[in-house]
Amino acid sequence: MKNIAFTFGAIIFTLGMIGNNVILGSDVKADTNVVAVVNGEELSRDKLADLLIGMYGGEGLNLLIRRTLVKQESSKRNVIVTEEEVAERIQTLVEGQIKQQMKKGGLKDEEALKRELEKAKITLDQYKKNIQKMFKLTKGQVEAEILAEKIIKQTIKITDEELREAYEDQFGEKILARQIVLRTSRDAEKTLERIKAGADFEGLAKKESIDRNSASREGKMLPFGPQGVMGKAVAKLKNGEVSEIVKTDSGYHLIKLDKRIPRSTKKFSEVKEDLAKLVTAQKVQTRISPWLLNLAESAEITTNLPD
Repeated sequence: MKNIAFTFGAIIFTLGMIGNNVILGSDVKADTNVVAVVNGEELSRDKLADLLIGMYGGEGLNLLIRRTLVKQESSKRNVIVTEEEVAERIQTLVEGQIKQQMKKGGLKDEEALKRELEKAKITLDQYKKNIQKMFKLTKGQVEAEILAEKIIKQTIKITDEELREAYEDQFGEKILARQIVLRTSRDAEKTLERIKAGADFEGLAKKESIDRNSASREGKMLPFGPQGVMGKAVAKLKNGEVSEIVKTDSGYHLIKLDKRIPRSTKKFSEVKEDLAKLVTAQKVQTRISPWLLNLAESAEITTNLPD
């Protein structure tokens, strides 16, 4: 197993430096134009700005322009964001970051994370605070994202049909299956013959399938419903049986049914409100990039960034 302390080392170092910089900064507060003093030599804010603009100027300017456009549009529409909303979003981001790093490190819970952090001489509480500081530095961006989402939500209408579809996706019957995808019908026929002769489906999926995502999981597909092409292909199969060849735009599929998960007993009326939130969030994510692009194209923007 990887050395987890080393895996987290770079992150811990980066986050730890936030706390260290606060201490260092206390020595140079007298002159706000001086950002650091190194062996008696002063480093100016202008020098830091020139360095950062040279390294990240284009990317940073585009981010600042988008943020400005969103705030201008929110002012026109009287859309606001509260401190509480920003704090809640930052907390969500912090929790997501911690879960992501735990997953990367193969840690099952916070106790395991705590033990690994102790090896790097940092407490779990300090680790969380440092991540929170990191996200607070991007508070303006968080505010802009929430404002953009609120503006787009004003334009979204959800039909009952869309909610019914979401209900089926979330709570309808689910099929767990594996696939082998081949380029030609002849390849599919040969592979199906091998399977009928006793060849291992999972092994063939790993070696032969042109869909490398499912191949890496020995053919395992994402759960799907009974209504689509794949659902109909396995409709009459028992667990462990393999379908006939199914042609799609992706190639020629052989589907092996693992099992069916029965539909939920929850009624549509019980989850309708949650489904509306889910569909709204999905639509916001789909529309936000085109909306920002249109906002930029409709604006008068002049840039004067040094080469």
